[in-house]
Amino acid sequence: METNEIILPVIEVTQRIGTFYIASISARDLVQISYADVRRIDQRDVEKYLGIQRPLDDKRVKQIKRYLASPDAAFPTGIVLSIEQKCTEFDDSGNLLIKPFTSEFEDETSIPLNKVAKILDGQHRIAAFVDNNWNFDEALWSEIGRNFQLNVTIFIGIDIDEQANIFATVNLAQTKVNRSLGYDLEGLSRTRSPFKTCHQIAVALDSADSRSPLFERIKRLGVKTKGRESSEPLTQAAFVESLIKLISPDPFADRITYLKGKEPVLATNEELKSIPLETCLFRRKIMTLH
Repeated sequence: METNEIILPVIEVTQRIGTFYIASISARDLVQISYADVRRIDQRDVEKYLGIQRPLDDKRVKQIKRYLASPDAAFPTGIVLSIEQKCTEFDDSGNLLIKPFTSEFEDETSIPLNKVAKILDGQHRIAAFVDNNWNFDEALWSEIGRNFQLNVTIFIGIDIDEQANIFATVNLAQTKVNRSLGYDLEGLSRTRSPFKTCHQIAVALDSADSRSPLFERIKRLGVKTKGRESSEPLTQAAFVESLIKLISPDPFADRITYLKGKEPVLATNEELKSIPLETCLFRRKIMTLH
């Protein structure tokens, strides 16, 4: 499929590394022009490594694709791209023009001719928009709406050393969110979900009024609670992830159900048979779509 020239209004940003550009682009256009140069060993020279990206994690891609079906799906952080100088120019209005290659890559890689934007960060998010043949997933496009856009950071004409440095900085220097903190933030949600329910139970059992054996025994934020002298052997993440299995066979699907404004209804006998009730002991109502 031939990629047409893409025109993007951009914001120029200057930092110590140099100048780069921030823009908004439709998911469809981004899929058409981008590629991940997965880190691999060149068989012609076993000591020569090509590419800077890691192989795709299929499980992670499926999780992101599923998240896209949620009514509150959002990718607020930018996807980082590198584009060769010869594939770009600026018009009189300062817009960035991204042009397809007109000749094969000099290094004879298998990268498709029209893929001009190398992904330095965000390959899993982009992969969530494609089908099994790495074409844009039209079924997903219909479901999420045709105006889904992604913000991108574009570096132009930087060499492979700079690309690798950016990749390492973005992927190795960032700190993962503590899972216990993530569950604690569920308490701020205005919508019901199995995650929020389990969080509320954890808070209740950890409170002085509960007369619970778990009082002051749960690390609410995953680290020792300030001011407590007693031992806290259980993190909120461990508590929630153990309890949620007894409430829902698919807590994320239940969350989406509530977000879409669907009321939970009593399941039919046939539906009950499909739910592992021997493990979901606390599930009184099965949430299904009308």
